[in-house]
Amino acid sequence: MSQLTQKIVQRKSAAGFSLIELMISILLGLIIISGAVSVYLGTKRSFNEADQVATLSENGRFALQLMSNSVRHINFFGGAFPADIRMGSSLDTSVADNCSGDASAYDTANSMFAVRATSASVLNCITDAVPNTDVLVIKGVEPDPLYDADPDDPNAPRDGQISFPAGAWSNQEVYVVANTEAGVIIDGADTKPDVLVGSEFALGVAWPYRLFIYYVRQEQSPGAGPTLSRKVLTWRPSASSMAVETQDLVQGVEDLRFLFGYDAAGSGNVNTMTNLDAVTTAGAWDEVTSVQVFVLVRSDVSDPNYQNEKTYQLGDLAVGPMNDNFRRVLLHSQVVMRNPRLLLRGGA
Repeated sequence: MSQLTQKIVQRKSAAGFSLIELMISILLGLIIISGAVSVYLGTKRSFNEADQVATLSENGRFALQLMSNSVRHINFFGGAFPADIRMGSSLDTSVADNCSGDASAYDTANSMFAVRATSASVLNCITDAVPNTDVLVIKGVEPDPLYDADPDDPNAPRDGQISFPAGAWSNQEVYVVANTEAGVIIDGADTKPDVLVGSEFALGVAWPYRLFIYYVRQEQSPGAGPTLSRKVLTWRPSASSMAVETQDLVQGVEDLRFLFGYDAAGSGNVNTMTNLDAVTTAGAWDEVTSVQVFVLVRSDVSDPNYQNEKTYQLGDLAVGPMNDNFRRVLLHSQVVMRNPRLLLRGGA
């Protein structure tokens, strides 16, 4: 090879990429980076969607669990029939922010019923309900009784005073003291009724009294979304009395509906399943023995890449199409009310 040829080869070797080759390399690099970014964004969207759906499902199941537990104990008053329970003569009935009518805190004759929120104001104790959602009222006792003496010790001394477990009695509670024949609602600070054999409440047990009113509460702050809440009867220190106050339970519950199964034939078996309006018209709340609960849960943030055009069937009502960017999950549960069924089958 001549010296001239060697110089030409060396110059070509040292020239590097041409402009066209450089542009092609940049283009290929951009394509690869764009593909990687697209895969990343797609994976992130899928993860966010799966995470939102999982969170919504978990919140919905928790909401159903809370309400189902309360529904299962409807009409449980420690062995006494709700209509046989009276208010004690010393009971302070001036409950702060009390509900009105059948929802009044100590009206045990109406221990379960539902109404529809036609506006934000319901039962004179709710002012922030989401309109056109259902409201469920439940009254009963907590299955955590107090006794005269240890029920598992037949030799324990009994003096007719509720005192076991020691220190469990609270002056800031309301109790139903009941046996199988009668019951009385008393304040914890009142004189306890005698439960000795031969007295009206012989062998009676004290049960903490509870009021739960489940409803969907309007958004309280921007971006928070609606919330499953409930009104409860509790001690209010500032008023030194019992009061009806709000507990927020599950964020994102947007709609709440119920269907009620009741026994129109008196056989103890459900033969009619309908909404609260029909049960109210039929005057059949005492015959209700099962409840179907429908909760619609909404994500707390919208997703501009998601368009929700779905319609959701909550019992006998269709809601939608939504036409927004929020993901939703609809959950449903059926709960058998044990105590009303036992009462109806027993002919009570």
